[in-house]
Amino acid sequence: MIKPLTIVCLALLAPVCLWAQFAPERAAWSNLSRHKWERAYEQGRKALHRDSVNATANYVMASYFFAPENPAFQVDSAYRYTLAAQADYRHTSPRQRDRLKRFPLDSLILLRLRGQIDSAAFGRARKLHTEKAYVDFLLSFPAAQQQQEARDLRDEVAFEQAVTDNTYQAFGHYLARYPDARQAAEARSRYEQLLYEASTRDQHLRSYEQFVHDHPLSPYRAEAERNIFEIATAAGTAEPFIAFIEKYPHSRERIGARNLLYHLLPEDLTAEQLPRVLQQDSLHRVRIADQGYLVPFLHKGHFGFMDEDGKEVLDAAIDELESEYLCGNIHEDILILPNGIMARNGVMIYRGAVSGVEDLGAGFLLVQGDACTRVVHKTGFIPLDSCVQDARMLSGRLLAIRTGDYWSVRTLAGRLLLGASWDDVQAAGNVVILKKNDKYWLTTLEQVACIADQQPLGLRDVFNDVKPWPNGLIWFRAGSHEGVLGQHLDIQVPARQQRLAPAFFGALATTADTRHILYDTRHNTADPYDSVAVNEPWVAARAGYTWHLLLPMRQAAAIARYDSLYMAGPFAVGVRNDSLFVHITSGVVLPFEAAARVEFVPGQDSSAFLAVDFNKARTVYNRDGRKLFSGAYDRIQYAGQGLFIVSRKEKKGLVTDDGKPVLPIEYDAIGSASNGTVSLLRAMKFGMFDIVRKKLIKPLYAKNLQPYNDQALVAYREGHYGFIGWDNNPLGDFEFKEINVWNDSVALVKKESYWMLYNIATHTVVLHNIKGYELIRDTPAEKLAIVRQDNRYGVFHSQRGTVIPITYSDIVNVGSAEIPMYFTEKHVEEASLFVVIYYSHDGQLIRKEVYDQEAYEKIYCSEL
Repeated sequence: MIKPLTIVCLALLAPVCLWAQFAPERAAWSNLSRHKWERAYEQGRKALHRDSVNATANYVMASYFFAPENPAFQVDSAYRYTLAAQADYRHTSPRQRDRLKRFPLDSLILLRLRGQIDSAAFGRARKLHTEKAYVDFLLSFPAAQQQQEARDLRDEVAFEQAVTDNTYQAFGHYLARYPDARQAAEARSRYEQLLYEASTRDQHLRSYEQFVHDHPLSPYRAEAERNIFEIATAAGTAEPFIAFIEKYPHSRERIGARNLLYHLLPEDLTAEQLPRVLQQDSLHRVRIADQGYLVPFLHKGHFGFMDEDGKEVLDAAIDELESEYLCGNIHEDILILPNGIMARNGVMIYRGAVSGVEDLGAGFLLVQGDACTRVVHKTGFIPLDSCVQDARMLSGRLLAIRTGDYWSVRTLAGRLLLGASWDDVQAAGNVVILKKNDKYWLTTLEQVACIADQQPLGLRDVFNDVKPWPNGLIWFRAGSHEGVLGQHLDIQVPARQQRLAPAFFGALATTADTRHILYDTRHNTADPYDSVAVNEPWVAARAGYTWHLLLPMRQAAAIARYDSLYMAGPFAVGVRNDSLFVHITSGVVLPFEAAARVEFVPGQDSSAFLAVDFNKARTVYNRDGRKLFSGAYDRIQYAGQGLFIVSRKEKKGLVTDDGKPVLPIEYDAIGSASNGTVSLLRAMKFGMFDIVRKKLIKPLYAKNLQPYNDQALVAYREGHYGFIGWDNNPLGDFEFKEINVWNDSVALVKKESYWMLYNIATHTVVLHNIKGYELIRDTPAEKLAIVRQDNRYGVFHSQRGTVIPITYSDIVNVGSAEIPMYFTEKHVEEASLFVVIYYSHDGQLIRKEVYDQEAYEKIYCSEL
């Protein structure tokens, strides 16, 4: 038990003990308040040295380093001692904390001091305002209230530095360090842009392709693929379009590539012949639709279009229609409407008034509007946004466009190749002709297309004049020199002081001394000649007194030499000494005496014959030099079908190609063979001979006979037409004003003022009182006609008979001759209504409409 005296003594000694306990710290604190910095520091250090776990001493040292007036002011040291003081304070007991309050020191004082130090450290970082300063603050003061603000400022100043550097590496490094920064989205955007620009700075195709390969998820992939598409397809041929679609099947440019490719292909390709990348149902349907025709219809005041089967392909939504469309049979793949241009699939490819449209080819149109002319593709693609003055295709592969006074060149995809600096741009096959200031430069389509891949054009030679020649040759003049180039700008005729003219073999040059030189397509040059006569495939060239026969398409050297030389059609005739030689293109040479007279006998198509007159006999040779026949004839003509007309003393007969007589030489004229017959004329009367059946109708008629069928002919006698047989006996009366073929047994004949269908064999009328007719189809195999009886119309076929009965007020074919569609109309006068029925080619009803007078006039075709 403690004695009362002891308690009293302890109570008196407590303040003394407490002072003794904090004496060094209080001394240091006192010196701090009097700015005795060194003394305070030494006392604080001693206190810590005496007791390493000493919250008060650490607090004093923290205060020492955080005193702004102290030359040794150091925020980081103050922060370190503050943390130590807090750590020591946490290890004190409640009783010790009660004593510390009397210092005074508690957790709030320490928190307040640390907060002040954090603020000072943050202020220091803000004053430096560098990424490193904020990073150091965040690392050194992890519990500071300014952590988030410091992170935001760190991110901001780092972003500003990346913006200053402005490289994709800088932004990539930024994103790697601060992926959650507020500026991350913008940094990502700039990173992607700068990466794309750096990777494709040279704008080469391979760079764009490599970028897509290396960065498939880049937001600039679509832009890269657009450039790939424009560069890879710059040549304007189908193959690179196909390759692009196959390599980039999911590209945004795929649809445009398919559309352009579709219009580069021949129109007559079947669906199976289309490239695999186009063999889809949609394009197959488009191609089928393009191959048929369209017919307009009017429904509830609006126009639409149907195909040849009556299926609606464009809904009735068009308010007005040009009159030229009302008659149907529309094969164009675009429709010009009052408010623009519509494709056959109903897509408006151009909006606005249209005053003219020129088809440039490859699917491109030159559209003239009220205030602007534009180049528009049939799919709606516009390669140039601005107005143009003119445009043309360069061999179907590149676009030449004139804006203002100058021409530029673009790819089919619209990429600019040559700027608008040329007075004119033309193409001759593969050769591009550029004109500026009355000077010309030549290049090729491939070289111009390579500009898209940043290849220099490299124009060097300049010409004073350039002209396209036949066979793909290009003539040029440079000063006083003329020459000829090929399609790849290879030299065909070297430039010299000469005058050049095109020839079937290449070029014919005339030198300054009026000598002549032949240049063939293999660059071979013959010796100069004094004169030259050209008659394809031969050339007769004279050197001195000798004529040289040349066949330049086969060899450059002369075939033979003669004293004189002339041409007889495709035959070359040379005379030397007392002999005459006829040259055949096959290489055969026919020798004759010089007194022989040679005459060319024209044949039909590619046939040709030679008649040689010698010793009062005329001999005929074919084009190969084979002898056919001889005879004492004054003249020989080819009649066709292996027959020749031979003349003697102004009379004519007919022989076979081996000289056998067919008709005696007693006629005034014999016509050419046609369909197995020849017409005959004697004493101003006409007859006919059947070559195959050897049947003869003597010349007894006033007009030429016309075979109708195997048994009957149309003859004219005493002012009327009628029929006769090959036995020359009449087949009925001669009572018709006109006879036309309908079919083998029935003729379309006119008697008095009306027509009728007349059976030749039975002499009966099949259809009478025909006031008029209009042939829709007129071939040897069949006839198809719209027939009018009184005021009613119908349709008849020469083989199938009635297609549409004669019951309609009007009938118009709004289809084609091959696949008609009939617009028929019945007028109900009492109700002022017009019932319009469309029939298919075989007479099946496919559409019916009822119109009043105003509507009927809108849809009626009045141009036929």
